[in-house]
Order: sequence, then structure tokens, then C-alpha cells
Amino acid sequence: MKKWKCLICGYIHTGDEPPEKCPVCGAPKSQFIDVTEPETPAPKPAPPATPETQQADDSSAVSAPTAAAKTVKPEPVSPFKNSRYRWLFEMMTKYHGHPISVHIPNGLLPVTILFLFLSALFTIKGMATAATYNLGVVALSMPLVLFLGWVDWQNRFNGAITDIFIAKIACGIIVTVTAWFLFIWLLVNPAVVTTPHPSRVAFFLINLIMLGAASIAGWYGGKLVFRD
Repeated sequence: MKKWKCLICGYIHTGDEPPEKCPVCGAPKSQFIDVTEPETPAPKPAPPATPETQQADDSSAVSAPTAAAKTVKPEPVSPFKNSRYRWLFEMMTKYHGHPISVHIPNGLLPVTILFLFLSALFTIKGMATAATYNLGVVALSMPLVLFLGWVDWQNRFNGAITDIFIAKIACGIIVTVTAWFLFIWLLVNPAVVTTPHPSRVAFFLINLIMLGAASIAGWYGGKLVFRD
């Protein structure tokens, strides 16, 4: 069986042909290269050397064609190669800046929405206040999360445009916009959580959309990290 490597995410596929689409990053079939290691047959005993055979062997070794060697497509090159801040972008990727920063919204959003629902059910204003502060941290952190995600996308995946990366970018934008919108809404009208009103339904619906977008982005991120 042959082995095929995805040039975008490094996934290795085993089979006679590469998959139509990479199961990890969604790259098309054209982004796979054959990395199968050639089998080395057992050496046959060589006949006794004579001056004539020795001269023929030397001649064939010199004129042996090099085209038979497997041509491997080069790995993607970082777009920051010629940037004066190249070292900074490489450090962001090397030390996993995006996975670290994304833990801020992923950790705070479930707690924020839990506090909002508990505040609405039991009319606890303190929980609504705590949720507002948490949501503010999420909103402030999202521009950094998006920037580091963009750097990671360029360095690790050469800015490949696939369904998975489009979904992650869209979800990141949705989380950023909704977090800022809900944070400002709570600052202007904190009573929206505890006061029965038709707008409260829309408020909590937007919260669920924000949480869903963050979950989808995290799920696709897990696929890229664990190659599964």
C-alpha cells in the first residue's frame, strides 16, 4: 500500500490512491504527494570482476539517469519569510500562541452563559454582573485570538482555503461580533437578563449562537491538532 502526505496539514493516508479530500483539513486530492518508501531488494552476489566489467560498471554509474529519483513537492513556505518581524511570527507559532489564547474565550463562554441563565431563573443580579465582566474579557481577547489564528494559519497551513478553514474563520468572526454586541447590550441595559421581556429571548438566542460558533471552531481546531 502506498502512503500519501497532505501538504497542508501533514496527514498521512495509506492506500492505492490519495483521498478525494483530506479528512483533517479538507485539502483536495491534488495536495497529496506520494511518500511511499521504495522497497530495496536483497543484493545479488556479484560475478567476479574483470577489467572489462569494471570499466562498464564505472561508465554506467556515471551515466545513470537521475530522473528516476522520486520528485517530492516542496513543503509550503511561510509568507513571513521576507518580513522584518519574521522571528516574532515564528515564535508565535513555535510556542503555540493561538491554542493558548483560544482557551480564554473557550473557558469563559460556558461559565458566562451558565451565569446568565441562573441569573434569569433565580433573579440573581450578582451572577448577571459576573457574566458581564466575563463577557467583557472574552470580547477583549477575541482580536488577539483571531490575529494569532491568522498567523498560525499562514505558518502551519500556508493560508490554504478549504471548507474547514473557512468554517473556523467564520466562527471566529461570529464569536467576536456577538461577544462585543452582547457585552455592550449588558452595559447599556443590564436588566435584560432578569426582566421578562420579548428582547430577553433574542438576547439568550444570540448567546447560544455565540457558544455554538465557539464550539464548532474548537472542534475543527481539535481535528487539525490531533489529525483525527
